[in-house]
Amino acid sequence: MSHPSKPKPIAYADAVKTFNAADVQDDINDACGKLATAMSTLMQKFDSITRQMHTIDLLRLSAPLKPRWDSVRQDLAEILWQFRTNSSVISGRLKLFYTEVLPLAARTVDGRSGGSSCQIENIQVLKSFMTLSAEHAASTMTLAERIFRLSAQLIAFMTEFTNFAARHAASGQKEMCDLAQRLSELDSYIQRLVANYHVANIQGANSIPPPSLFSTVIKCECCMYSKYCSDFSQTRETSNADVTHLAFTASRLVSSAGHTTGRSRITRKPIILDGELINIGRAYEHTDKKRSEVAHAQYNSQLRQDRVNPLATAQTMFSAFLLDQMLTSECGLGIFMAIWDRLRTDCSEIYHWVKNPQIAVPVAILCYRESKSTLYGPLATSLDVFATAIDPSVQSAERRGPH
Repeated sequence: MSHPSKPKPIAYADAVKTFNAADVQDDINDACGKLATAMSTLMQKFDSITRQMHTIDLLRLSAPLKPRWDSVRQDLAEILWQFRTNSSVISGRLKLFYTEVLPLAARTVDGRSGGSSCQIENIQVLKSFMTLSAEHAASTMTLAERIFRLSAQLIAFMTEFTNFAARHAASGQKEMCDLAQRLSELDSYIQRLVANYHVANIQGANSIPPPSLFSTVIKCECCMYSKYCSDFSQTRETSNADVTHLAFTASRLVSSAGHTTGRSRITRKPIILDGELINIGRAYEHTDKKRSEVAHAQYNSQLRQDRVNPLATAQTMFSAFLLDQMLTSECGLGIFMAIWDRLRTDCSEIYHWVKNPQIAVPVAILCYRESKSTLYGPLATSLDVFATAIDPSVQSAERRGPH
């Protein structure tokens, strides 16, 4: 009796070929553009809710709601602009890596030309590159912290508004309470997912962190790059698993943009996160399951609500806005962190090899020498597409604040 073969981790060289294929580049670029557009649209949705809150305030059913709602507008605008800034900065680091750092290291392969002076230069360049990259990686973690603080504020507002609406809107309130609870749970699962991105690389795959460990993970990430110059214990198996994570995240990004399985090569075959990435895989599964529960609760609440009641209308608008904010943030953070983790792995392997020439040549250098191709050229282009697609008016909203 034959059994289906277990999917193997994606080989680094195969991932390089896939990411450099024209159709895959187009799909990822398109997905990044759509994600940025969806993020920019959040400001418009926020302002629509603001107008609805003003309508409710005119009913004088409670203390004014609009000022409280407006108080988080600037935080939202700043986060969206921070996404744009992070995207541009990461793109810049990738370009520097594949145009300067990688070629310099690759030139030492043939006969280890240049001797000790070349080795010293390589070490200095890598140290400098990784030190500055540490600061930029920390800014991505700061972005994650800000996102979850904003989510906590929005969920608190939603909970209070749901309780308020239950006293003044008769229909659909049981369903709305259920939806509010599901959205709060989804936020916790997304925090757990983000925490798992880094625990898998810092602690291994022996434990699943609760959301409360997110602050600990952030502290670990901030010091992660500074440890590169003294700790390079990663194995080739970790390298393969890590590139699988990047491929999985890119595939998820493309799927979220609406591509069908048969349309895009990167989504055509299932990518399994197991081994050292099994906890990330499980966190994705749990998050997706909770997302389905939210969608079901959202549908039930819309069936039961009074569509002409301004409170019910605000609840529908708010729940849709909060879900969009959560999902776009998770998608953006996911691709940013997967890229940082892959870059960290390549830097550490090259540094280890430069210091110990007798070990095997890192796979990133082998791929570069063979085809002059890297993972990072296509990814840098996609990040540029993302940054360009963020509506510039977001920056004006950031500076303007509540209105």
